[in-house]
Amino acid sequence: MHLATRRAPIPAADRIPLLQKVMFSAGYSMDYIATGMIVSLFWMPFFNIGLGINPAVLGLVLMILQGWNAILDPVMGNLSDNARTRWGRRRPFMVAGAALTAAVSPWIWRPPTAWGETGIIVYLAGIGMVFYACFSCWAMPFYGMQLELTPNYDERSRLTAWLTLFGKLTGLLGGWGMAIVTSSWFADPVTGKADIVHGVKTCSWFLAGLMLVSGLLPPLFVKERYYESEAKHQARDPFWQSIRESMQCGPLWRLIGISFFLVVGCYAVGTLGQYVSIYFVNRGDLAAASVIGGWKATALMVTGILCIPLYTWLGERFDKKIMVAAMLGVSMFGHTLNIICMTPAMPYLQIVPGIFESGAISALWLFLPSMKADVADYDELHTTRRREGALNAFYSWFIKAALTCSMGLGGLVLQISGFNVKLAHEQPPEVLHRMLLLYVTLPLIVWACGLAFVWRYPLDRHRMAEIRGDLERRRGRL
Repeated sequence: MHLATRRAPIPAADRIPLLQKVMFSAGYSMDYIATGMIVSLFWMPFFNIGLGINPAVLGLVLMILQGWNAILDPVMGNLSDNARTRWGRRRPFMVAGAALTAAVSPWIWRPPTAWGETGIIVYLAGIGMVFYACFSCWAMPFYGMQLELTPNYDERSRLTAWLTLFGKLTGLLGGWGMAIVTSSWFADPVTGKADIVHGVKTCSWFLAGLMLVSGLLPPLFVKERYYESEAKHQARDPFWQSIRESMQCGPLWRLIGISFFLVVGCYAVGTLGQYVSIYFVNRGDLAAASVIGGWKATALMVTGILCIPLYTWLGERFDKKIMVAAMLGVSMFGHTLNIICMTPAMPYLQIVPGIFESGAISALWLFLPSMKADVADYDELHTTRRREGALNAFYSWFIKAALTCSMGLGGLVLQISGFNVKLAHEQPPEVLHRMLLLYVTLPLIVWACGLAFVWRYPLDRHRMAEIRGDLERRRGRL
């Protein structure tokens, strides 16, 4: 296999208009706020540190919600594929999903505390299921639409470069999110200490507004490329037939393997990393750790944005799988540096490993969505139909499974470490060192498994050129 290949210029007919690229990519902010900030950033600190709920139980609730989301996604993907409206297959679902998700999200942070811990857990499970039902109504059509915006191998990567840019900018907001909600603006008026519960409740209205705006931009400004010329006239896909055909798509399974282990490696220790910074590096000072987290996010955002043109340039000269493997290797090296950079003597030193680790996130945002669009072409060659919603939903099911494992592992690993929230900053030294060791080693093991799937992925640039030629000879250019 040749690592580098010559590429042809992207034809004008294959290019996505700049306005549509920008408007579609803005939708990525909706996903980050809904799944990144709500679930990964605020969930455990708000309910564990703020309300004192057992972290293992919170992890279990997240597992249930991710399992529920995984059930919803194939259904919504199939509904999206089979829709035939004057506005297209995807756009009506996205408008409704954006509005409903934004309306429900603030109520996640308003549990009935008078019901006790059991009542709060039941409430979270119920409101969480409603939230994910609304979000799936938006997310499955959004990612289905992404797979049909261009037939070009490299233009797909350029689109995901824009997605990555918006992901980085929203990630900056997420990075400072903890610093904002624990700032003096929301401090307890009596003690003057950070009040994360008040902070998150107040900011939840602002986040809901951001979700509404970013979720509506793609359906209002982006056209569905394949709808009028092909998808509108094709037969509807029975649900179980759609599932069976997705299961028979070999390249999709390889991509699922890569993504599954990437996600678990990135998110399984996300909460643990927060706690290591708070209790090991910053001696229990939540506000100080949150400020460092904000500067870390800023460094990652700046580095990530500066690297987008480089990653895109390299992606147009090397196969996408080569770039994913290289970026994952760099992330593993960077994450290993935490063993010496997570130190109370120099709290800000933890920013250095994060810059290297951002390669894994960049690979997840920049190349894997582009590779998913390549899989959709492979699938059309074998099924004779455009099934972007079904393929994305099947893929998404395993990503939700990865997130489910991550959330469950997050709470479980925190419990295994011996962490006790009641001891606050007085955690025993052996517990703190165990937390650090688990934080460093777990992602390395998981990412190593992901590398095995990268090398088995079969759709390189040459193969995709053959597939496109076969498709256009059969049904013409779209």
